[in-house]
Amino acid sequence: MSECLKRAGRIRLQKRLGQHLLVDRHYIDLFVGATGSPRVVYEIGCGLGSLTMPLAERAEYVFCSEIDPGLASLLRECSQWASNVDVLLSDAMCLELSRSRHVVVSNTPFYLSSEVVSLLCRDGSLEYAVLGVQKEVGDRLLAQPGSRKYGRLSVIAQLCFSVEKLFIIPSSAYIPRPEVDTMVVRLTPTRAFTQEFLERLEEFTRRVFPYRKKKFSTGLSLGLGVSRVQAKELLSDLGIDPEKRVYEISPREVAKIVSYLALQA
Repeated sequence: MSECLKRAGRIRLQKRLGQHLLVDRHYIDLFVGATGSPRVVYEIGCGLGSLTMPLAERAEYVFCSEIDPGLASLLRECSQWASNVDVLLSDAMCLELSRSRHVVVSNTPFYLSSEVVSLLCRDGSLEYAVLGVQKEVGDRLLAQPGSRKYGRLSVIAQLCFSVEKLFIIPSSAYIPRPEVDTMVVRLTPTRAFTQEFLERLEEFTRRVFPYRKKKFSTGLSLGLGVSRVQAKELLSDLGIDPEKRVYEISPREVAKIVSYLALQA
């Protein structure tokens, strides 16, 4: 890691990619320790390899995805000693994950957090994921119905995973220093959904949750383009209180509605 940092002077980090490199040894050890003893690891956004190299000492194989050509090239140089590390110059959102069981690890670029969660929901071979996300994103992943930070990301994540907060990494542990702290979370799959259901779920929450403070019947009417009478009848048929606010609806209730609407399509 220290050798990579010495060579990194020739690399210009790109703000548009949300690049902040974890350099504090204490938090690197905590992060890697939280991954357990995985067999196969996919790391999204590996930067200078601060997690990659310690992961290579634990796992049988580490596939490391990095979109920045400069960082990917430098990491290849720094990881030559590790025969079980494969550095892939690729967009994480285009990454083809293995069908065999694996773990995903990512000190996630802040702008990619929601997209990574969506990708993992579709990963049928995921054993678990350990992610470092912007603290606000972590709060949203954990938020309960009725709380201020509860929204569509909360619904999607909690339907697909058991979400566990592990620890906080202060912004001072990174270079360059970000404006906010990082929360490290573990996502463990609890249920597999079809691609069709996940697409319908994302579309439904995208349409309805902008009206989070309105009554659910009103949110359905505005989001789905149906009358309020139709919306109330739908909720009544499903045993859901139409007087609840959108942000008070549980993930299970959302899934119930999405499944019902799919049958009516």
